[in-house]
Amino acid sequence: MNSKYFYNHYFKPQHVKPRNMVFSREHIILSSLIVGFIVILMFILKKEKDISFNKKVLRTLGIVLLFFEIFRISWKTYYYGWHLSNLGFDWCNQVCMILPFIAIIQNEKLYPFVDVAAFIGGFFVLIYPVWVFYDFAGIHIVAVQSMLSHGLMVAIPLVMPLASDANYIRSVKEFWKRIIGIDVILLLAYIFSILLNKNYIVMENANGIPIIDHIQNPYYWIIVLPLIIVGLYKFITWLNFFDRKNLSNGKDDFEKN
Repeated sequence: MNSKYFYNHYFKPQHVKPRNMVFSREHIILSSLIVGFIVILMFILKKEKDISFNKKVLRTLGIVLLFFEIFRISWKTYYYGWHLSNLGFDWCNQVCMILPFIAIIQNEKLYPFVDVAAFIGGFFVLIYPVWVFYDFAGIHIVAVQSMLSHGLMVAIPLVMPLASDANYIRSVKEFWKRIIGIDVILLLAYIFSILLNKNYIVMENANGIPIIDHIQNPYYWIIVLPLIIVGLYKFITWLNFFDRKNLSNGKDDFEKN
């Protein structure tokens, strides 16, 4: 494979029939590799028990995610010209624009506003990437970047408690902060769906989404909003259990070098 072949088939925009390719070979291989990386990373961090080292890892993950976002926006701008929609205002793009900076500056007071939202977005896309491969119909640099970014959306929240000086653990007591974070995401998606004539977070229609795609807008939100709230609560409780299990050896075991 020479560089020209790679560029034409795996880098430049593709003229193919769009299809989601959920549970395809490409999806399963990429998701498996990403999950494997996260499992190995968590094992290493728990074994090291070094908060200083974990902080560096968290910061590095944030820098990598920021690079991926710059690449995504630059790729769209290069091939299609600059437009505000290049930023993307769906759930995951919004998270990916703010999560890197939170991981880099490591202000733990900001974690609750984005951590669970990031984990949920990354988790579901790794399982069901309905739009990741849609415009490429196979392996492509942008599809790979998207899957890696969603993997980092899972990894960064999991690393946060292990890199915390303040015993950061997800708690239902801060549920309201996560509701505020979700509200901001939904509000921006709604505003920019109108301004840019887009369909961020199914604000205009639910085409392609199982079950609710048969319900007219805005009535499917009667189902969607309660599911988001209940799902958010459930993920907080699960992550709380996971955090406590990860730190079960005692926070004092972690060295602050």
